[in-house]
Amino acid sequence: MKKLFVLVVLLLVSACGVKPTGVVPAGPAPTLRNTTGSGRGTDVILYLVIDGRVAPVTRSTGGGSVSVETALSLLLAGPTSSEAADGYVSALPRQTAPIALAPGPPTTISFPFPLKSIAAVGINQLVCTAVAALATDGQYSNDGTISISGTDVQLPYQTCQAF
Repeated sequence: MKKLFVLVVLLLVSACGVKPTGVVPAGPAPTLRNTTGSGRGTDVILYLVIDGRVAPVTRSTGGGSVSVETALSLLLAGPTSSEAADGYVSALPRQTAPIALAPGPPTTISFPFPLKSIAAVGINQLVCTAVAALATDGQYSNDGTISISGTDVQLPYQTCQAF
């Protein structure tokens, strides 16, 4: 009986040897989208800025499909009042001009405004929103890399840096 007691005490003291750690951030949770028969989503994922980092925000489109150009136009219109109330902001200028898409690979997106003055987090908003929209839209090849250009520069190939 004494040996059993000693064994139980030793097991309790040694535990399993795993030391406790803090929370390890792994990025935003996966998002599921409803799709229509064409493969296009009925919701749109936009990447806004919160706490200095881009994060996905899902907006309902009321059941209609949304093109890549429309998703980027919604992004350039800025956060809604409820998104702003939740702390989301945009590092992009508000724009309403048309956006042009050319199939790739990589897909090239042309914006009708200068890009040099936009902070890196703003460029990442454009890239992440475009990649999410391209993944939903079955018309364009999407390998996770896109090319973006403005009236002043064509940037090197870009990938989403949200994760």
